[in-house]
Amino acid sequence: MESIAIDLTWVRPNKVGGTESCIRNLLEGFSQIEIRNLIIILLVTKDNAASFEKYNSFDCFQIDVCDVNSSSQRERVIWQNTKMGHHLKDLGVKYCLEPVYGKPFFGVRGITFITTIHDLQAIHYPQYFSKGRVAWMRISWLNAVITSKKIIAISQFVKSDIERYYPQSIDKTVVIYDALNINTKEISDTKIIDELNIKSKQYYYTVSSMFLHKNLKTIVLAMAELKRRNSPAFYPLIVSGIGGRKRNELDRLIKDNDLTSDIIFTSFVSNSERNMLYKNCRAFLFPSIFEGFGMPPLEAASFGTPVLTTRCTSIEEVSGGLLNYVDEPLDPVEWANKLERELRIVPERDINELLYRYDNKIIAEQYISLFKNL
Repeated sequence: MESIAIDLTWVRPNKVGGTESCIRNLLEGFSQIEIRNLIIILLVTKDNAASFEKYNSFDCFQIDVCDVNSSSQRERVIWQNTKMGHHLKDLGVKYCLEPVYGKPFFGVRGITFITTIHDLQAIHYPQYFSKGRVAWMRISWLNAVITSKKIIAISQFVKSDIERYYPQSIDKTVVIYDALNINTKEISDTKIIDELNIKSKQYYYTVSSMFLHKNLKTIVLAMAELKRRNSPAFYPLIVSGIGGRKRNELDRLIKDNDLTSDIIFTSFVSNSERNMLYKNCRAFLFPSIFEGFGMPPLEAASFGTPVLTTRCTSIEEVSGGLLNYVDEPLDPVEWANKLERELRIVPERDINELLYRYDNKIIAEQYISLFKNL
């Protein structure tokens, strides 16, 4: 019986966003398929083990609690580079999936690694990070592409980006899309809509952070343009997920454009509340200009909601060209013009066929095939 380890020591429950969702969706996929002649050993930590406990009940998994805490990045990195290799060899493991870029530099000779790279954000937007952090990520990516047996890119865009900046990855990079787990039946009651004092189909919705590439300012200016026109397409904009030190800049932009009562920020929303907002909005707006994959447009479209987004990086690829797109993502006038027209709703059959491509089980089977081919 062969075994492969999956390094989960980096998971800090509910703190690493989409990357955590990706690996948990993949684990769900593994649990739903028949896996023969392979044991998947989950390397967890003392402080995140409880969040993976459910997998103890599946024959294909073995939970291994490592003597380290995920809450301390320094402690984890030291453990990975001094003890992880010996630990894997003690377990009789020759293969390890590293679902993030942080493959160990030292102490893992004799272990074959497969490393996932989700995007090269620090290369395209170094201003988001300290100089030390950018240097660390650059050298970590270089280490991964040189020393890993295979590199997994989560889209064709990411594959091309990796090969552009790290030509050492050519011939060893494969595309396996993120696994999605969209439960359209997981919808809250209307309490969230009532609390926000909005009406069904009479608001726009977006999920965003204040990072530059999320391009939220353009949507704010598009709302201002619609208001200036006294357009019948002008409705409140609901924003979830925003935070950070640049929130003040956005607040000033909103105030300067007389939108204080028209752009509403939610506090934390659960998945079911987010799904309620997806389902009932007039349109979901996703102005991002840089994504390795980009889940929210697909999530919104699965609820029969029209989506207006950009063609940038992976977005058109991952969405199959099925959504509504702007050609000039930084032009608020184009956004306003598009919102004044009737937006296309993706037919249920088409969105289901697209989502099947990213089904947990389908993606899990692709990983198993990759593992066995090693």
